[in-house]
Amino acid sequence: MDYAEMVKQILAAEQGAKALADEAQEKEQQLQEGLDQEIDAMRQDYMARANQRLEEVRATETAAAEGKRRQMDERLDQAMQTVEAAYEKNKEQWVGTLFTMIVGVEPS
Repeated sequence: MDYAEMVKQILAAEQGAKALADEAQEKEQQLQEGLDQEIDAMRQDYMARANQRLEEVRATETAAAEGKRRQMDERLDQAMQTVEAAYEKNKEQWVGTLFTMIVGVEPS
């Protein structure tokens, strides 16, 4: 084998190695892009699921708050009915007592 043939083989081997290195680098870049896309898709999926759960919690909390508000309204209504019933029952006596306390004379 002469010197020129050896140089050609070395250059061919070097070009083949460079082509393999370029191909490997391209595949690595493609893999990295694929991983980046998967990571982004996973992040979006997690955020969507988190937002969905957040909405479920909000709905649950809103429903619970509405239920408590209704209970409090019912208790207030019952208390007001009790006060109004007591007023209707004792109105004349309370008016007489207040009159006596203010004027100092028993009403006739």
